[in-house]
Amino acid sequence: MRYQMKKFKSKFIIGIVFICIIAFFFGSVCYRYYRAKRYFDYGLTGAESSSSSNDSSAQEDWSKKYPFGENYEFEPTVKTPKNTAEESGKTESGIFSAYLEKVNTLKENIDYYTTKLLPGRMKYVEANALFGKTVGMKIVSGSDSVIVMKNGYLTFESSTSLNADAQAESVKWFSDIMKEKGIDFVYFQYPAKEKEDDGMLPEGVTDGANITADNLVERLKKSGVNCSDLRASLAQKNSDWYSNFFKTDHHWKPETGVWAAGQIVSTLNSDFGYKLDSDIGNLESYNIDVYEKYCFGSQGKIVTLTFADPEDISIIYPKKKTNITVQYNNDAPSTGHFENVIFNKSYLNNTDYYNYSAYASYLNGNKALTQITNHDCKNGKKILIIGDSYNKCVAPYLSQTFESTTLLDRRYFDGSVIDYIDKTDPDIVIIAYTPTLIGGVESHTSTFNFE
Repeated sequence: MRYQMKKFKSKFIIGIVFICIIAFFFGSVCYRYYRAKRYFDYGLTGAESSSSSNDSSAQEDWSKKYPFGENYEFEPTVKTPKNTAEESGKTESGIFSAYLEKVNTLKENIDYYTTKLLPGRMKYVEANALFGKTVGMKIVSGSDSVIVMKNGYLTFESSTSLNADAQAESVKWFSDIMKEKGIDFVYFQYPAKEKEDDGMLPEGVTDGANITADNLVERLKKSGVNCSDLRASLAQKNSDWYSNFFKTDHHWKPETGVWAAGQIVSTLNSDFGYKLDSDIGNLESYNIDVYEKYCFGSQGKIVTLTFADPEDISIIYPKKKTNITVQYNNDAPSTGHFENVIFNKSYLNNTDYYNYSAYASYLNGNKALTQITNHDCKNGKKILIIGDSYNKCVAPYLSQTFESTTLLDRRYFDGSVIDYIDKTDPDIVIIAYTPTLIGGVESHTSTFNFE
């Protein structure tokens, strides 16, 4: 009898321990799910971290507020791979398509619960990265593959290149519409972290993004589109190309964004006779607060802290007194000094590197629409920037010489760009992308769709 009681007690204790382990695991998953929904925190790798604050954009029905008109529909004369796939897909059964969509959704959900919500996930990722570093791996796999360049800088793999015919046609189509409306237009080609043909990529890795940008710029110039290639300008700026970029992130540094704002103003002044303040591109006009070891970028998050180290990021704001209003999407606007409304310093965290993006402190991460009003500028000039997150470190400084500065991110704005322009009446529109974001033209969230 005593033996049976002991045996029962042992089984009971083992059962309790097992239940506790299951409860801990389930509780950890629930906690991670709560953080993901509440804070858009996935323990992220890749560029997801930078866009994590795009919460309100998903709730906006931009196509209802800015509807598409029949007069402005872009039809590329060249077929992109997606065009071809969509046309062939039209012959498929609707039932099959719906079934395939459900299967893909189920697959994504399973991947989500078994990877991103896995308790202690980053410890496993760190161990894998440490092994890769030990054996000298130059390509680290993750949500995006990261290349370790010969100078120690990290970059995303972008071997695929495009001929950019459809993209060039789309920009040309949009440029012609701007001309009809009497709106000045320039396409600015931003640089990528990789400098062309400098031999910093490992053997066997090709720089497809810059090849795509070369093709696009060449086609735009041939078609008569007003185009400025800032890659050439940056190469002349100083001999150390890579000092303009973060080592662990895919973005350029804020200091480079200030420089780019000055370059844009110089181009607008020379091409259109504007009298904008070119001094906005001079770093001596700004205070610079350096946050040491606060930035661990999108590429660093993939290779983890066992592979790369955090780096500094600068918060740059005008020395002069300022009065700025910033509005994200349709949220309530904020008015105050430049440094108080342009930056969201809650993203500056030097203890939780995996769940915070220091770069997102500029203009509060990625939004569909960001509108900046400079109450001290009375020149009546309004600029619309269509582009990617590189502009987060450009638009704030352009706002110093424009009365109104708006940044539109096509990845999140699915309304009509043309209708938005008609309703806001900017003096100038620029398109500005880094080579890796030269994307599709097919949908209303494709980076090169400007309908």
